[in-house]
Amino acid sequence: MSWAAPFGLGRDGFARIARAARSWSLGAAMGWTAIGTVAGVAQSGAAEAAASPDEVALRQVNADYVRAFLNSDVTRLRRLLGDDFRGVLASGGVIDKDEFLKEAAIPPAVREFRLKDVTIRLYGDAAVVGAAVSYRRPDGTPIETRYVDVYVRRADRWELVSAQWTRVTQPP
Repeated sequence: MSWAAPFGLGRDGFARIARAARSWSLGAAMGWTAIGTVAGVAQSGAAEAAASPDEVALRQVNADYVRAFLNSDVTRLRRLLGDDFRGVLASGGVIDKDEFLKEAAIPPAVREFRLKDVTIRLYGDAAVVGAAVSYRRPDGTPIETRYVDVYVRRADRWELVSAQWTRVTQPP
């Protein structure tokens, strides 16, 4: 699966990006990660002003998830995902937590990562988080995707139990 697969590249697309990523310098990758993380956090700031404590917590968990993904932080991702996690790839394939973590260990090769239109809907001890993602492949090709994540509150923390990633083929 991997980082790129959820965001619309599929298993083969991710393998191509992962191979390219190995040739990049760590400094450049970290710079792109910082841009994406800052963009996602900056956008959420205004919405947090009037948000409930649960919504604030979920925005933070979502930002942590994205940051961990971009940094291939498998230790953090392991804690964020429930043991019963299932993900639906843009290709329609279904993965479990172990598959997700295995692929997430490979650093992504993306530039200009942007997270926008983050929405959070609370349903008691469950929540649906969605967002639009844009980035560029190493060759400069722009990619647009959307994701929907389902979180469940367990033991006083939010766990990601389901995710679905969809490639946007025609921007709105």
